[in-house]
Amino acid sequence: MSSRTERQGNPILIVGGGVAGIVAALDLANASRTVHIVEQEPNLGGQVARLDKLYPTDHCAFCPLWTEVRLCWQHPLITVHTLSFIKDITQQDGLFHAVIIEEPHYIDEKRCIFCGRCEDKCAANAIRSVGEHTYPPYYVIDVETCNECGLCEDVCPTDAIDINREKKEIVVAVDNIIWATGFQDADISPLEEYGYGTHPDIMSGLEFEDWTAEAGPNKGTIITKHNRSVPKSIAFIQCAGARDMRMFPYCSAVCCMHALKQARWVKKRSPQTRCTIFFTDLRTVGKNYYEYALRAIDDGNLELIRGRPGLILPLPEKEGIGIKYENTMTQKIEIRKFDIVILNGALEPRLRQLNLGLKDRLSVDGYGFLAKEGNGVSSLACGFSLEPADVMESVIQASSAALKAIQKPRDER
Repeated sequence: MSSRTERQGNPILIVGGGVAGIVAALDLANASRTVHIVEQEPNLGGQVARLDKLYPTDHCAFCPLWTEVRLCWQHPLITVHTLSFIKDITQQDGLFHAVIIEEPHYIDEKRCIFCGRCEDKCAANAIRSVGEHTYPPYYVIDVETCNECGLCEDVCPTDAIDINREKKEIVVAVDNIIWATGFQDADISPLEEYGYGTHPDIMSGLEFEDWTAEAGPNKGTIITKHNRSVPKSIAFIQCAGARDMRMFPYCSAVCCMHALKQARWVKKRSPQTRCTIFFTDLRTVGKNYYEYALRAIDDGNLELIRGRPGLILPLPEKEGIGIKYENTMTQKIEIRKFDIVILNGALEPRLRQLNLGLKDRLSVDGYGFLAKEGNGVSSLACGFSLEPADVMESVIQASSAALKAIQKPRDER
């Protein structure tokens, strides 16, 4: 029996350090496989790290994620490359050869004690925290803002700062690659009827999550952006940018539950705020999701309107936002005023955007795996990197991808 720290075979590369990448990495490392995680952000956690609560339990998203992130950083078989990206991938002798570009870590996260002296001393406001609710908590320097005065280096008690560090290029030969690049908010402003960008209180679902999170700028308080008042009404617009041939023809899968969760917590924190959800159809696919939806609707007295608004327009002097829509149940066209409008749906898998020429070299099969290239080598994908998936489904896919990554081809067994 191999020990927990004994290396077996070549490493496996995981691109993306969100919840799917973290789960896959820990599963592989606990199976005695060496792992490299490449994450473009300064910290692990991905989009889940931005969530205030997780449905269907409504527990804090940070607590379980923090534990898994810490295990990744501390596991002897896992190497974490933050502020990094994949420059190129080639194949030779049955292996993937990945070129990793690691941007300079001007502040060493392993030596930073999060004392804040550098941030207080920086006159250029070039130093920011990656968040006290991350692991490890530390600061990063924005090189475009930094004037290289060196004061931060002088006050750092652990010599964690070196503004002369340079980027690194690392080449690793791996048996397999797991793509766990997650998703990103797409720019919905080209769909002019939604009014995105015309009023500060027309936000995407993730922007609203950041704005209202307990760990966010308002500590969970429900207020508007433009004048910081308590909103009387909030509209959640589903399928904004999704199920739309002009942007994304698919359903983004997570938006219905996300809106129900956000509306539920708005009502908990601001009972006087009226919440209305405009929907095409409500999808609650997942264990206990339907029961959660019923509780959110009943406990919060949420208003549901079946219909997709045709026009969202700021009112004069930013005094509210007008929504014109057809209620498809009554077949009546109506106009109503809201204080905040949340647009849900324009979520794009990041794998589609990777600039590696992979579209010509890899294709997706019906099971979420990337098809084989040459020499019998294949790579895999999981979570929202390929298609919409919530946290629960992403975790299941990640463990499946990890198992698939270490399986030998049938002819080698």
